Parts: sequence; structure tokens; C-alpha cells
Amino acid sequence: MRWMLFLIFPLLADAAGKSPKEVVALWRALPKLAKDTPGKAYRELHTWLPNRGLRGLYAKAQFALNLAQLQKLSGHKIFGTGPHANGKLNLKSPDDFGHYNPAFLKWLASHGIPGRTDAKLRKELQPVYDKFLRRTARGFFVAHRNLMANPARLKKIQAEYLERLDGRKAAGDFLQEQFRADADRLDKAGHDWYETNVAHGFWVRRALDGTADECHALLTALLQTHDAAWLKKQTPR
Repeated sequence: MRWMLFLIFPLLADAAGKSPKEVVALWRALPKLAKDTPGKAYRELHTWLPNRGLRGLYAKAQFALNLAQLQKLSGHKIFGTGPHANGKLNLKSPDDFGHYNPAFLKWLASHGIPGRTDAKLRKELQPVYDKFLRRTARGFFVAHRNLMANPARLKKIQAEYLERLDGRKAAGDFLQEQFRADADRLDKAGHDWYETNVAHGFWVRRALDGTADECHALLTALLQTHDAAWLKKQTPR
């Protein structure tokens, strides 16, 4: 019977990494959603740059696969704690932020990138990545590398951010101001100023909720799938 396991196990491993049809459909729908998403959707997510950042991306994506649907599809809560509830984002909470569920992020790394295990889908969806995800993915990657290179600075910013959350003192604005110089420098290197600025704040929060490693693994999987040549250049020799 052992020989049967050697035959069956690869099939199970492949199935475990296969993207659900809903995820594939979302990737395929992004070009059309970019044209059809109403301005109201961006305003409700409090973003003034529809084609920048994670909010702009989700404003489009929700019409194909929203958070409530994604949570049901994955079988995992997206957020462990925080202000977001019932499949809705609360982006105006003055004293808290969404704490991601590591199990969901691991599921997303395995099932949210259709081209990761399917060469045909990788080729088909490459233009979608290039147009709608590449700039953001690269910006978040370089922001992570920049922030993690100085642990003492990260720890100091985390402490003040938490103090501002406790005192309801514009914690989000504080993060944006902290990383203006970083965004200026990365902008000169060819990255988007806004996205690298907010990406630093994203990684501060992930360091606080304990999911920085899972998020970085997800991001790296995306880059390895659709941006391997660029990613290789970022790796120190």
C-alpha cells in the first residue's frame, strides 16, 4: 500500500495549493472592475487615489470577491481582533487597527495566487499583475526591507504609535509623517511615493499584530510567481 501513498500524495499537495475558482475569477475580472468601479466605492474606503494602495485595490476587488465572501471561502477569519467586523472595514477607528489572522494569511499565500502552481494561469494573469499589482507589490517589498533594517527605529515608532492609539491622537497621521523622508528617497529610486509611505505604516502594524512574517511570505510568493527577475535583483549577494 505504501506505493499508493507515493502516487496520491503529490495529487493532494497540488490540490492544497490550487486556487479556488472564485480567486481565479477575481484576477480575471480586475481589468473590467478597474473601468467599472464607481467613485463612491473609493470614497467609502476613504481613499483619494483610486489607483494606488491596498484600499484602491480592494475598492475594485470587492465587486468580485468581498471580505465576507473571502472569509467563507477560506474557512478562516481574516482578522483576529480589531475594529473590522461582519465583512466590513472600519477605517476610521481612532484607537485600534485590524489584527490579521495568521492562518488566513497562510491560506492566502497558498490559494490566492493562481499562477503559483499553474504555469498556464501564470502566463494568462501576468498582464493583470503587471498593470494592477506590480507597483504596489514592489513598493511594499522595499518598504519592508527599509523598515526592518533598523529594528531600534521600528521599536521606537511602534511605541509612539501605540501611545497615540491609546490617547486617540491621530496615530495614522503620525505614521505618515514618520516616513516622508523614506518615501522621498524611494520615489527617487522609481517607486511610488504614496504607496511606499503607507506601506511603512502597514509593516509597523504587522510587526505589532505579529503577522509581519506571514505577510512577507505572501508578498514574496506573489513576487516569485510574477516578478522573479526583479525579486532576484533585490536579494543581497
